[in-house]
Amino acid sequence: MRAAISIVFSIAFLGACSGPMGPIPGDALEGEETPWPADWAFTDSIENVLLETNPGDPYSVTVWGVQQNGHFYIAGSSSRSNWVENIQEDNAVILSVEHKLYNALATEVTDMEEQLSILQLYIHKYEIEPDGNFIEDGGILFKLSPPASALSQLQP
Repeated sequence: MRAAISIVFSIAFLGACSGPMGPIPGDALEGEETPWPADWAFTDSIENVLLETNPGDPYSVTVWGVQQNGHFYIAGSSSRSNWVENIQEDNAVILSVEHKLYNALATEVTDMEEQLSILQLYIHKYEIEPDGNFIEDGGILFKLSPPASALSQLQP
């Protein structure tokens, strides 16, 4: 009986959550809509961020990210992940960093020099082994940029 009650409460708790919980995807993210920052350096010490894709039927995941030159980058280990396929259909996304929501457009990074530069940032930030280029192994890299409507409202 105690186990059944615990299961019911767990299901109710998970159903009440909007975003992802660790590796379990979620739906629409909640937080404070925030203007696009001019500098993303504040994310250098933040390990996980949340990403919402598929505006029509929100799907959110926990991802790692790095910043460089006013852009925020996210990477996927597989170009067949649900969230990656969602971006390929509609590149409008929402990035959540510590409950602050940033509307963004995700663009696949195809320039090899930029990929290698961002890969080095990932290796340094997440202390991962530099064992090749994850993009050559089926991964994918996206650069997040503010939508055109947000460019005039950049946060200093």
